[in-house]
Amino acid sequence: MGRSRVPLPLAKLLEADIAITKKFCEGVTAVCPEINNSYRVYLKALEISCHGLPWLSLTLISIFLLGSTTSREIQINLLFGLIYDIMAVGFVKALTRRSRPTFGTRKQDMFMTIGVDKFSFPSGHATRAIFVALFFTQWAFPELTILLRLPIWLWAGAVCISRVLLNRHHLLDVLGGIIIGYLEFFLVGILWIGPMGSKMIGDWISTSAEDE
Repeated sequence: MGRSRVPLPLAKLLEADIAITKKFCEGVTAVCPEINNSYRVYLKALEISCHGLPWLSLTLISIFLLGSTTSREIQINLLFGLIYDIMAVGFVKALTRRSRPTFGTRKQDMFMTIGVDKFSFPSGHATRAIFVALFFTQWAFPELTILLRLPIWLWAGAVCISRVLLNRHHLLDVLGGIIIGYLEFFLVGILWIGPMGSKMIGDWISTSAEDE
C-alpha cells in the first residue's frame, strides 16, 4: 500500500514496528550469531512444520485412512478450520498488502509462497500455529495433561518467533496472526460439524478418492 494512502498514526505505528522488529532480530543475532547460519535450518524446519500444504495433505490422508465416527468429527472440523484459516489470511493479506521485511530477507529460501503470500500481514504461520495448538489441546485431546500440552504450545510459540527471526514478518504481523488464530478457533467452535455431518463429509471424501 502506498504510504500516501496510510493514515499518519498507522504509518507511524508501522514504522515503529519495523524499527523494533529490526532491533529484535539484531539483538538475537548479537547474542546468537549462528541464528542466521547453522541454526537457520531449525527455523526452516519450523516453517515447513506449520505450512498449510502439509497440514491439509495430512488431514486428507487421515480422512482416507481412519474412518471411525470419533476420528471423522475431529478430522472434518480440523479440515474446515484449516480452510477457514487460508481464506481469512488470504483476505486480510490482500486487503492490507503490507510488504515483508526488507532487512536480512532471503526470499529464495521461502517455502512455497504463491499469490498473496508475498504480503506480510498477518503471519499465516502464526494464525495456523495458534489455531492448531488450541484445536488439539481443547478439542481433539482435551484430556491431555499440562505436561503433554506443553510441547504443543512450545512448538506454536517457536513457530511464531521463527517468523520474525527468519525475517519473514514483523512483530505486528505475528501478533495479528496470533489474534486471528484465536478468532478462527472460536469460529470453528461456533460452526462445529457434529458426528453425523462429519461422517457424511468424510465418507464422501474417502469414497471420491477411491473412485479416482
